[in-house]
This record gives sequence, structure tokens and C-alpha cells, in this order.
Amino acid sequence: MNFEQILALAIEASGAASDSDLSRKLGVSRQAVSNWRGGKKFPDTVTCATIAGITGIPLAQVLGVVGEARAISREEKAVWRKLAATAMAVIISVGMVATPTAATASPGSDKAGMYIM
Repeated sequence: MNFEQILALAIEASGAASDSDLSRKLGVSRQAVSNWRGGKKFPDTVTCATIAGITGIPLAQVLGVVGEARAISREEKAVWRKLAATAMAVIISVGMVATPTAATASPGSDKAGMYIM
């Protein structure tokens, strides 16, 4: 995932009609969003947290994507990419543990099954 995709998700999730509308929802200038989209600048950590909250993307993943985009050296980019990937792996593993499973009813019960969360 790159920051352009995160911006697209933020627009969709927030119900914004445009970058200008998104900028108002995030409390930043329209020019700031334009600079992010063009890769000239990227949001600060507080704005990253707001974007994570709007989109449901883990904050560590948003910070990893932004950090990688800002990084200059290949080594630094690799560290940020690893942070973003680790955040996604944690979410996937937690999701696997937290998914509801069917439980069978006790013998003699007329209920075929119920879900335990």
C-alpha cells in the first residue's frame, strides 16, 4: 500500500467529495493534501493518527508508509516498510483469533448451534 492509496481510502471512508473536502475534514489546508498526493510532503504524526482513525488502517501501517515515503536511504526505507508490514501481520493474526466460531449445542437441546464471540 502506498500513501496515494491511503488518501483514496480516507476520501472514501470520510465521505469527502474531493481533496479539498478531505482537507477540511482533516483540519489541514487544501495545499497540504495536494502536496501529499504529489509526494512533495507528507502528513505529521497527529494527522497520520487522524487518517488511521478515519480509514481503520492501523496507525503503525500509516506511519510506516509515510516514513518509507519520506526516507532517503534504501536501508531506512526498508525499516519503515518492515514496520508497515508488521502492523498488517498483527492485524491479520488478531483477526484470525477473534473470528466467531460455531459451538455445538449440548445433547437434548433444540438449538442447532450458536455463535460465541
